[in-house]
Amino acid sequence: MAIPEFFTSFTYFCPMKCKGLLWGLILLVGCTSKFDRDFEKVSKYESLIVPKVQWDRLPDSAVGALMTFAKAHPEYKNSSDFVYVSTKLAERQGFGFKAAEYSEYYIEQFKPKGKPLMEMLVVAAHYYEQGGVIEKALKYYQRLASEFSQEEVGKQAIVMVNMLSLGLTTPEAQMQYILKRSEEHTSELQSHHDLVCRLLLEKK
Repeated sequence: MAIPEFFTSFTYFCPMKCKGLLWGLILLVGCTSKFDRDFEKVSKYESLIVPKVQWDRLPDSAVGALMTFAKAHPEYKNSSDFVYVSTKLAERQGFGFKAAEYSEYYIEQFKPKGKPLMEMLVVAAHYYEQGGVIEKALKYYQRLASEFSQEEVGKQAIVMVNMLSLGLTTPEAQMQYILKRSEEHTSELQSHHDLVCRLLLEKK
């Protein structure tokens, strides 16, 4: 008994069509680059970051995707903005140590200057200090003291460098140090005042 022609055609071409569709999907996926696949996960956030950050619309959950993308593609034009925003979002959530790590990556990878550098140095130094990573905290306080010595934050960093170098790592020990310095400074000012008064009296 002969098998109907339409049946043999169907059974032959159906697997062929399925295989063709499968190969088409493989080719389509293959043509989509890793960058495109990664960018798809952050594209919805980019318009909330560039040209101006819309903090009230950025969800805290964006941090993971933004940092993953920025580390995988640091050459992308907005990756530095993604890391900056991730640092601030981590800080907003109270994840100080994560903020320190992100700010450190921002500083070392993108080599910022001016205000962005100062801001990230403060974040790295402060949260590493709070996390007990004194060596790194000292490193970033020293950079603040060196590169922003004329700014108030640079002057405060000098005090922090002195305290950490002396092993004063607790808030209580640091407060005692500051109070002692304040008393010594007051005493020095009083001695200087007395000297001036004595010299003026001698001239009369």
